[in-house]
Amino acid sequence: MRESVKRGLVPRRALLGGAALLATPALAQAPWPNRPLRFIVGFAAGGPTDTLARLAAPGFQEALGQPVVVENRPGAAANLGTEAVIRATDGHTFLIANSGQVVINPHTYANLPFDPMRELAPVAKMMTNYFLMTIAAQVPAQSHAELVALMRRATTPFTYASTGAGGITHVVTEAWRRAIGVEAEPVHFRGTAAAIPDVLANRVPIFMDGIQLLGQHVDAGRLRALFVTKGERQPLQPNVPTTREIGIPDVNFESWFAMYAPRNTPREIILRMAEINRPVMLAPPVRERLAQGAVDAVPSTPEELASLTQRDFERFGAVVRAGNIRAE
Repeated sequence: MRESVKRGLVPRRALLGGAALLATPALAQAPWPNRPLRFIVGFAAGGPTDTLARLAAPGFQEALGQPVVVENRPGAAANLGTEAVIRATDGHTFLIANSGQVVINPHTYANLPFDPMRELAPVAKMMTNYFLMTIAAQVPAQSHAELVALMRRATTPFTYASTGAGGITHVVTEAWRRAIGVEAEPVHFRGTAAAIPDVLANRVPIFMDGIQLLGQHVDAGRLRALFVTKGERQPLQPNVPTTREIGIPDVNFESWFAMYAPRNTPREIILRMAEINRPVMLAPPVRERLAQGAVDAVPSTPEELASLTQRDFERFGAVVRAGNIRAE
């Protein structure tokens, strides 16, 4: 891994897309867009990143007058999709990314052939999801405090589910475990759907994942919700306390989704895409669709996304180093 990634020494100008200003004059001066745009998703169809891309694509298509094609490049925790965008040179290719593939993967993959912190230009944040901490209904704990007490009395460590070694649910749950000072061992699954049966059966009793993914099982009484990683309580789970309310305010992690471009994309294109992103994400049909899954539309400027990317790169990096977390 490159030393700049290991140490988090990423110049602010790199995150602000400074390299975009070095684009070739031919690309910068050509009419744009002059061909279909591609939204690259590093995950299979049907997941939250793919759903976001397909929800946003029609709005961008209408605003730009060119087709917007969503292209799935799943594999290696979305690294294949990220690399495809980094290598693109047509000025019409953009990455619709989950935060983890940009700010966590550089820490957990030792041999990435690219550096997303230097080779991607932030365009705009699009939406934010929050985590719901749950336990199997069979666990004899009605609150977070009771779970912690139970874990401290246990003669063998509890287990918790993650959606993949080195992934965002693994890292966030490790941050929680370290914050409360208990031992717990991860059991890694290939995604939420694969983890749910073992969690419901109490074979792996603890699971922290997106509120929209676990909320249905809480409502059905199959899981018990202990907290949500947000500053305010969520309308879909109004009785579930926040991390601040239960005394662990630093575990207020979010899983955000955003658009990035190759670093050599002209600045004017980045600004245009960010400008379009705001009305697209705030359109009532889009906001209503997202709200159904307890997801917030949060369009931003390129500078705001750059700041968020740098902050979470450093924050998640500290958790990864402290727990010696690896994806491989």
